[in-house]
Formats: sequence, structure tokens, C-alpha cells
Amino acid sequence: MSLNKTQKINLIQNYPKIASITKFTTISTIEIMMTFMGFKPAMAETIFYTTELKNNLNKIKELARQLGLYLAISKYKYIINSPQGIFEEIPLTSKKMAKIILALAKNKTKAQMAADYYHDKMLNSKYGYKFGKLMGYPECCLKFGNYLNNNNRDPNNFGFKNPAIESLKRSTHFTWQLNVFATSILSHFPCSLTCQKSIDYANKVFECLAVADSNHAESLKKQLTEATSLYWSCVDKILLYGDFKQYALGFGEIRYNTKDVQIHSDSYYQKVNLNKINEMKKIATILSRGNKLIVDDKNLTIYYNKNKIFQRAKDHKYVPVLVKPDIISK
Repeated sequence: MSLNKTQKINLIQNYPKIASITKFTTISTIEIMMTFMGFKPAMAETIFYTTELKNNLNKIKELARQLGLYLAISKYKYIINSPQGIFEEIPLTSKKMAKIILALAKNKTKAQMAADYYHDKMLNSKYGYKFGKLMGYPECCLKFGNYLNNNNRDPNNFGFKNPAIESLKRSTHFTWQLNVFATSILSHFPCSLTCQKSIDYANKVFECLAVADSNHAESLKKQLTEATSLYWSCVDKILLYGDFKQYALGFGEIRYNTKDVQIHSDSYYQKVNLNKINEMKKIATILSRGNKLIVDDKNLTIYYNKNKIFQRAKDHKYVPVLVKPDIISK
């Protein structure tokens, strides 16, 4: 169902307040917008609890109030140690740099539940379903979300199954709205890369953005449809633009002319494997000297014209992958 006139006016009038909360918190504008519009029951994210954020909490609460939203924050801070999903809980009063959970909902109880459930799932992945249900994730994706319950710390999946890769494994095709490898507009990982309920939600996001911020909508769509992603994780990827040839979903070759390096583990996490980060950054540097990349299930190879200038055997079949949507329509 399309937005009616009242919804459009309401969104246009209030979008600057939504953008202001993002400016103060770095929380996704899309997440706040969809909660404000009632297309999400609640939202929650972790953000660094800086002095600036602490000083602006009253402003954020007031902006939320004006949007008809309640703000809740966690009772603790969390040190995010690494991509292994290991968290250290510390008091809010601790001087250590750490993150807090910040949640928003139209209902005060739901806002607090969102912060509490996020806390629970950070410490024990079995609570992921309960949290996702509150967030309004599709049931099919909630069931798929049991990928988080990998408590045997499989080193091939960083101690938890890489959710985007798990989506890819379950897919035979890949629609642009669900390009979680480039920049996700979803707050969940889809059960497959053609999940209709996730596509419907993504389309609703674009419908709202077309009203509130058409430039943002156009920029997002360009990235989602045109980028080929050399993907390690949601915070470590290199977006390449050029002619892509798919071998199989997750593998292929690209003759590229532009790249956008997004390797952020060393700023997103507080304890990381520097060797892995340095290896990714090395690959980014070598890509600047080449113009063709091939990624199959065994190797990553970079060429300059016909000359091979770099090859590295992969530690895992799906780390990294090279992916681009093969369904780009409407």
C-alpha cells in the first residue's frame, strides 16, 4: 500500500528531526524513519558512548519526543572485542571507551524491551529470535536467524556464522533490493537473497526516501544495483565498479575502473586480528595497481591486463566472496 497524502506530509515535516538524531548518534536514518512511520515496531543499535553523545542525550530525547518516539538506553556499556561476537559488559560509569545500546519505539515499554532484548542477545545468541520478533523481522528470516546460534565458535565463520554469507548459501539468485553485501537497507539479514517479505520492506524504505530525501534514495539505489562487492564481512568490503562476469553466486571476475574501500574492523571493533586487517588493506592497495579481479572458491587473483600481479589462496571457500545482484528490475 502506497503512502497516503497525510503520511507524506508528516514524513516531509519530520524528516529533519530524524536526520538530526542521526547526526547526534550515527544511528541509521532509515531505521529511525521506518520506526517513526510505523513500519517497524522498534529499533535498537549499539553506538560508542562518547562524551559528546552523553552531553547530547537530552537533545536526542527531546527530538524523539517530538517524533512521538520513546528513547531507551542500556544499563551497561559494552566492549565489542572482535568479529567473533564476544562482548565485555562494563558499568556505565566506567571510563573505558565502549558502546551502549540505544533503542527507539512509539511505545515506552517496547523501547525499553528493545534495549533489554539487544542486551540479552549480545550475551547469549539464543535470544536473537526474541529480539528479532520485537523488531518486526519477517518470520521466515527469524527462523533463518538461528544462524546466530553457533556456539561452537567455528573458526571458519569467525565464531558465528557470517549472516550475509549464510543468506548467499541459501540462494540461487540475488535481487538488488537485498544487496546486503554493498549497503544494507534492512535491519535484518534475509533468509535468502530473493526473500519476498524482505523485498517488500526494502521497497517501502525506498518509497519513504523518495518522499523525504530523493537524493539519498538515488544514491542508495545506484550503490545497490551497480556495485560488485569483494566481501569479508559487513564492516570489511571493497566495492568495485566495472564489467562483472558471474561464475556462480559468490564467485566471478570483474574488470574494474573504480573502487571504494570500506575496511573498518579496526575502528568498529576494539580488539581485532591485525594480520587479517593488514591483509585486506594489502589487497586494496594491490587492486589500485590492477584492473581485473577473479575470485573463485579457492583463490583471489588480481591482474593488470593479462599480467597476474597477485594471488592469495583463500582460508575459507566463502571468505571473501565477489558478488553482484543478478536481478535488477523495477
